[in-house]
Amino acid sequence: MTRALASRALEPTPLWLKLSSYLILSDEEKMYLAELERTTDRVPPRTDLLQQGERYRDVRIMRDGWAIRHKALPDGRRQVVNFVLPGDIIGMYCTLFESADHSVTTLTPVEVASFPPERIGELFRSFPRLAAALAWSGAREEAIVAERLLSLGRRTALERTAHLIVELLRRLSIVNMVTDGHFVLPVTQEILADALGLSIVHINRTLRRLRDSGLIELNGQRITVNDVRQLASVGQFDELYLHLIRAPRRLERAFSGTHHHNGAKMDGEIRPKA
Repeated sequence: MTRALASRALEPTPLWLKLSSYLILSDEEKMYLAELERTTDRVPPRTDLLQQGERYRDVRIMRDGWAIRHKALPDGRRQVVNFVLPGDIIGMYCTLFESADHSVTTLTPVEVASFPPERIGELFRSFPRLAAALAWSGAREEAIVAERLLSLGRRTALERTAHLIVELLRRLSIVNMVTDGHFVLPVTQEILADALGLSIVHINRTLRRLRDSGLIELNGQRITVNDVRQLASVGQFDELYLHLIRAPRRLERAFSGTHHHNGAKMDGEIRPKA
């Protein structure tokens, strides 16, 4: 693991891009996010960033690379609960709970920023709009887990796989990691099986069906979605659960009468996403 200081320049980071899809951030809010991401670590693949049952330490922000959130039974059987992508936060609720109820393990080399849990309280006191945006991010992750439960319980193997691919495409698009339907999918068939509750043989057969139908192309770790609309139809995908919307106006009104440090006039700036 190597540690470095990230640039203080206001360059868009995945977290910035993700939160900006919900709220228009002021310069001061962007500067505060940059400060939170100032100290970074490079971590190799197959490394536990968090272990189920251990005490929370620092809050981490994924800046680059992929990881998985997973839970395991005492006999070692594992369920991948979600994928941790750039812009996601690990340990957001560490001030509410002492120990982690799941593990986070890197799939690729990753870059993570870390900051002490005490800064969560500082954020809520001084930057309530940012705190609301982070709460939105946490609520969206809960919605993703609920949608995964629906897939495991009711969708067919083909529907589960198609749904997950579209979900990853939409999540990665927010942080500018999709180009013309292409994105990197550094996930083995074993990981997909653990995420979708299927056998590796079933995953292989299902991916082949999607490829033979012309909906996707696979080239190593690179996947191309040729027809997003049709793939979404196969997976019965409704992106409502991803909450890819601008913050409701009532949220801005809630903060309009309170002192906060964004220093920007926001009234009328938040508009529904086209």
